[in-house]
Amino acid sequence: HLPGAGGEPLFMNGRLSSNVIGQFRSFTSTELAFLSAVFFGIGLYGNLQFLFYDPQFERVDAGGFFNVSYIIESLLLPTSFFMHIAAYIQKQAGK
Repeated sequence: HLPGAGGEPLFMNGRLSSNVIGQFRSFTSTELAFLSAVFFGIGLYGNLQFLFYDPQFERVDAGGFFNVSYIIESLLLPTSFFMHIAAYIQKQAGK
């Protein structure tokens, strides 16, 4: 916590506080780990469907349209990593 900096401290006793994860600070580490696993599963499903099991580029080359749900699902894959980091921070903070 820097002197004169407004808001809530990001570090307490040399460790990251729960304030660093913003809106997720009220979640427990177990809940965030569960969300991380769910987001990872959905994101991996979207990526695998888009690229391998239901190839979208071939569909577009044939004159069709992308399946937008695969794109939206794949956006959850990087989000799962940040949920994992938030779960770790909460675990270290004892929550």
